Amino acid sequence: MSAQGRALDVSSSAFGELKRTEFSLSNVEALQRGLHEDGYLYFPGFFASEEISAVRKDLLARIAGIGWLETGSDPEEARPSAIASHSVLQDIARDSGPLQRLLYTGRIMELYGRLFEEPARHFDFTWLRVYPPGLGTRPHMDSVFMNRGSLRLMTAWVPLGDVDRSLGGLAVLEGSQQLGPIRDDYGTRDVDIYCSNQEDAATSCVKEGPLWDGNLADNPVALRQELGLRFLTTDFRAGDLVTFPIYTVHIGLDNNTDRIRLSSDSRYYPASEPADPRWMGPEPSAHGPKSKVAKIC
Repeated sequence: MSAQGRALDVSSSAFGELKRTEFSLSNVEALQRGLHEDGYLYFPGFFASEEISAVRKDLLARIAGIGWLETGSDPEEARPSAIASHSVLQDIARDSGPLQRLLYTGRIMELYGRLFEEPARHFDFTWLRVYPPGLGTRPHMDSVFMNRGSLRLMTAWVPLGDVDRSLGGLAVLEGSQQLGPIRDDYGTRDVDIYCSNQEDAATSCVKEGPLWDGNLADNPVALRQELGLRFLTTDFRAGDLVTFPIYTVHIGLDNNTDRIRLSSDSRYYPASEPADPRWMGPEPSAHGPKSKVAKIC
């Protein structure tokens, strides 16, 4: 098990299992307390296996259709072709009826409605993540990518198939949502803001993609050592759900197999609060030029 090509310390002081939470709306206060204290909730088997199976089948067929699966292989094995890359396939996510129903109807919307204590809404943009073998994502808070609306925003991470530690998956930094100095400095930055009084302003304002990578650190192992916290993960099964607020530091572990890891990120917020406009509408601007905002530095 590794992150950014570095083996993780799996001693008890550096590493642990995600705390399992049984899905029940009869004691919402306990769920809210778990979010506050731990920085996440992990619901094993939140979705029915047949729902995930239908979503996975649909998505793999679409990914095969763009040539990203090995020719002649069983799509369920998710073996990447030579052109497959670590990508967010928003168009495929948007067009997949099974995925849209899984993430934006039924019990998941009820969950967030109860956590917010009011109706929940969701971003229109869905992060469908395709991870061929290779490095995962570096440590970050979601806030730097989506902080122009409600700061009560919640992320749902869903493994779209079984994801063991060799395939990688999500790992959260335990208690990191309470790191005030980091949250109040790094966590308030915005990857789409540029300095209008600097020489690169003319190119920054039209750039596709974020203006900086948004990462808290390049080396997850060194960061964990510096902060004295533990990385938490598990062997995920199809149907699991992990949710966390935008100030929880997390990473994507490396994929050390010969298969694609498939997962989704979706975001939810209280209906009474504004949404970050970068992620709303039929064609969200995301980190494109329309999302760039100037300030004097």
